[in-house]
Amino acid sequence: MQEEPEKKLIVNVDDVGLSDAVNEAAEKCYRENAITGVSVMVCGKRFQDAASMLRRLGKTEVGVHLTLAGKFPPCTQNRSAIKSLLSGEGTFVRNYRRFMLHYFQRRLNPDEIYLELANQIKKVRAEGLEVTHLDSHEHVHMIPAVLKITLRLANEFGVPYIRLPLEGAAVFRKQFKARDLARHAALKVFAARAKKAISGAGLYCNDAFLGHFHSGRINDDILCFMMENIPGGVTELALHPAVMSPRLLEDSPWHRNAPVELDALLNGKWRKAAETNGARLVTHKEAVLVDSG
Repeated sequence: MQEEPEKKLIVNVDDVGLSDAVNEAAEKCYRENAITGVSVMVCGKRFQDAASMLRRLGKTEVGVHLTLAGKFPPCTQNRSAIKSLLSGEGTFVRNYRRFMLHYFQRRLNPDEIYLELANQIKKVRAEGLEVTHLDSHEHVHMIPAVLKITLRLANEFGVPYIRLPLEGAAVFRKQFKARDLARHAALKVFAARAKKAISGAGLYCNDAFLGHFHSGRINDDILCFMMENIPGGVTELALHPAVMSPRLLEDSPWHRNAPVELDALLNGKWRKAAETNGARLVTHKEAVLVDSG
C-alpha cells in the first residue's frame, strides 16, 4: 500500500494592499505566526503601504494577486494601451462575471492582458519584494487565455508557483449553500484543465485548495473543519481577513465577514486541528523546494 505524502499547508492572505483594514490584518497575522504567505494587490489603494509594512516585517517573499476585474484602476499608466480591459470609467470591469462575458465575446486583447499583468509584477519587484507565487483576484487566471499569459509571465519573471483553486468534494459537507454551487462548478471546469498546463510549463502548483467554496463566511467551525480534512501533498488555504473599521464595508463590501475570519486565524484553534491531522505549515517557496527535492 502506497504511503500518503506528507501534509503541507500554505496559509495565505489575499488582497493585501487593498485597504488599511486588510493590511493591518495581514500584519497582525504575521506577528502571531498565523500565516505563511500573502498575495499583494498592486491595484489596491494601499499597495505602497503594504509594501512598506512587509519590508518592515522582513516578509519580502510575496505573491502577486493579479487583477483584471473589480473596478480597480489599472497599473499601466497609458490606459489607451489596454483599452479592451477597461470600462468607460477607466477602471477594470466590475466583477469576474463581466470579465468572462467580455472574454466569451472576444472583446479582450491578449497583448493588453499581458502588458497589464507584466506591469503589476514589475511594480511589486520594484518595491524590493521577491515574487514567489502568482494567483488572481476572483481567480481570473484560470480562464484559459489568461492562464496562458500567466504561465508565460511566470517563466519570464522566474516565478515558480501558480495557485490552482481546485477544491475537493469534502467542502460540501460543511455549511453547504446551494448558491455557492454555480461558482464552484464554473471554477472547477477551468481549474481541472489548468493543472496539466501548469506542469507542462515547468511550474509548480498546490495539490489541493481551500477557501473558495466558503469564501465570505469562514469562521472557527469552518476553519477547523478544513484543517481536519487536509489531504496529503501541498494544500493552499486562501483567506481574506481584515480588522473592523468604519471604512471596511465602504472600501470592500465583500469583506463583511473578514473580522470574524481574522479572529478565527488569530485564536489558534485551527492550528491545533491541523497539527492533530499531521499537517506542517510551509511557505510557497518551501513547498516548491520540498517538491523539487
